[in-house]
Amino acid sequence: MDRRIVIIDNPLIKHYLTILRNYKTEPPIFRDYMEKIGFYLGFEVAKHLDWEEIDVKTPLGIANGLRPSRELIAVGVLGASLPLLYGFIKSMPWAGIGLIAARRIEKENDYPDVEIYYTRLPRDLRKKEVVLLDPMLATGFTLNKSVNLLKSRGASKIIVVSVIASREGVKRILGNAAVSRVIVCAVDEELDENYFIVPGLGDAGDRALDPYFSD
Repeated sequence: MDRRIVIIDNPLIKHYLTILRNYKTEPPIFRDYMEKIGFYLGFEVAKHLDWEEIDVKTPLGIANGLRPSRELIAVGVLGASLPLLYGFIKSMPWAGIGLIAARRIEKENDYPDVEIYYTRLPRDLRKKEVVLLDPMLATGFTLNKSVNLLKSRGASKIIVVSVIASREGVKRILGNAAVSRVIVCAVDEELDENYFIVPGLGDAGDRALDPYFSD
């Protein structure tokens, strides 16, 4: 397997993921555990960021420490990524936040198109470390288009973070030279006829909605 793909092997994360996969999990619990996973994923991402050594004065002496050596921006793909992004930011509160809103445009007997209809991003990403978050890496078209948008603003070595990916989606996103790592909790085997991951967990955006406020 490509060494740029990191599949987390941790029993606690597997437990959280089991809760997310369960079709009986209600939206408030779903959001909570998606946020918990986002927090943990921050620790995994940290292994692939740039750090510099510093000395820090304690009440009793001098200790060696670390600090980020570059600015970090976490970019969430709306709206499914919001709980995941919120958890991630809790692990790295100094990070900036970027947003990309994308929607599927269904096509008969073919992959859906992807339209990016809103962004909130810095104009220049050349000096920033960029982490792109979306809970589901299905076909990879949405994330690939998002990566290309970030690349057009100067981003390089983008870390893509998802909860569940398909093998097809992983292969597609790793074909983009701007992607340095793909970090996921699980890789599932296939996509269904609607291009959703099987077994997956369903539509992450829909499942995060509070039923009391749904149509």
